[in-house]
Amino acid sequence: MSMPAPSSQQPYYPPRRSNGCLWGCLIVVVIFSLPFLFAGGFGAWFLMDGYKRDPVLRVVGELVRDDGMAQMALGHGATITGVDANSFSWIPGRTNNAYDVTLQGPKGEGHLSVTAHSGNNGPQLDAAILTGPDGRRYDLLRHVALPSDGTAPPDTSI
Repeated sequence: MSMPAPSSQQPYYPPRRSNGCLWGCLIVVVIFSLPFLFAGGFGAWFLMDGYKRDPVLRVVGELVRDDGMAQMALGHGATITGVDANSFSWIPGRTNNAYDVTLQGPKGEGHLSVTAHSGNNGPQLDAAILTGPDGRRYDLLRHVALPSDGTAPPDTSI
């Protein structure tokens, strides 16, 4: 007895669809957009929560709460509501920061420009110029009102 011969016809499978170009282009787009996504995410985190942990901004918050000129210009209970700009430089042993901070108090919104450096003793403010809701400017470290023409009083410290 002999076995029947196998049929010569193979089952038909449709050709597999390849999405290689789609996935390749998608991977390239994701790789090129990662730096922008990371920068945007860090910026959002810094504006929402990160600035609360920054040592310089903590010192600025204490200065605004305790300084009489800031309370005179903005009212009692002024708080930091945003960071408009931040500049940072670092060399071994010293860190320099510059901030433009938005403040909100009962009398209105003000802007504070701060420069600071950090050494072995923590952050120390170099300058803190407050622009009040009425447009007047105050030097919070020297406790003087600045002239309206934008010139600062001469530095008499040694």
